[in-house]
This record gives sequence, structure tokens and C-alpha cells, in this order.
Amino acid sequence: MAVKTMAKDSGTGQYNAGWHELTISEATDGEWNGKRTIDLSFEGYHESMSHRVFETVNKTTNEEFKIANLFRYACAGIIDVLNDPTGKKPVIQYDDEVSNLVGTRINALFFKETNSTTGKEYSKIFDIVPVAQVTDHITWTEDDVSRLKSKAESRYKKNNSPSNVDLGTVNIDTTTTSTNDEIPF
Repeated sequence: MAVKTMAKDSGTGQYNAGWHELTISEATDGEWNGKRTIDLSFEGYHESMSHRVFETVNKTTNEEFKIANLFRYACAGIIDVLNDPTGKKPVIQYDDEVSNLVGTRINALFFKETNSTTGKEYSKIFDIVPVAQVTDHITWTEDDVSRLKSKAESRYKKNNSPSNVDLGTVNIDTTTTSTNDEIPF
């Protein structure tokens, strides 16, 4: 027998299920079934750990909201915040050029999924929310972020069968606070 050495796993949990703060390293425009898509890649992650945002239109108001939320959550391309005609809700004016997303930060909810063919488990991104930050036009508080994280987790649990996916342990403050302040969107 011989004495040998091996590298110790750093255990960073880079791909663990739960929330991860990511910096967008690349954003590319695309199209799928006649709808706009934006593909995102992230600093420090393999290119296979990407996320696609699909254009989604509200059937009642006929307004696109998924790509708009991507820019709002990333605080990317924001030009100004204007008052709507009623003066009740601010309207965000933004440039939707995908290069505006590069270098911005978001929170992403990772989950584990098992490939039905190979049986191998891999990480995917379910949804994104903003990081707490103050910019010239938009402010996201810790309470805003916690509320949006809770909503994303609820959607995840509602839309996914626990038999083939794992959200892992998500550490999120569930304290409820109320405020009369308008949320900045």
C-alpha cells in the first residue's frame, strides 16, 4: 500500500437547489414559435446552465410582461419612470436591447431535475427575481425581494410534481411586513 493524496471537494454548492445571485454574462435574442426569446448565460457557470425567457402576453391587457420583468428585475436599460395618465401607477420606460442586460445581477431559483432517459440529476433555473439594490430609477428592497422569492417558490411548488424535482432547502425570511408605500413598478 502507498500513501496518496487527492483534491478535497470545495463544496461551494454552485449548482445546489435554492436561490443564487447571478451576474448575466451574455444575453442573446431569439425566436421560438413566433415569439421573442432571450437566452441568458451567467458569470462563473457552464454555458449549459443558461436560462431562456419567453415573451408572454397578458390576455386581458395585451401587454407583454415576462421580458419586461427581466429588464425591470435586472434594472437594465431603464431610461425613466413616468406617471401614467391617471397618476396612480408609474410606467417604466426602457430600452430592450439585450446588451443592456450584460453585467446586471439577478436572483435565480435553481431546482434539481432527473433526466428520464439517463437517470442523471441536473440543475435548472425555474425563475428569476431582482436583487436588493438602489438605482437612479428603481429601488428593490429586501422586503420586495423576499416577497417576489416567496411568489416564485409558490409557483414552483404549484407547477411541479415533487416526484421528479427537488427545490432543496431554501432559506428565506418568511416574516411579513406591510407598508403603504407603492412598489416601484
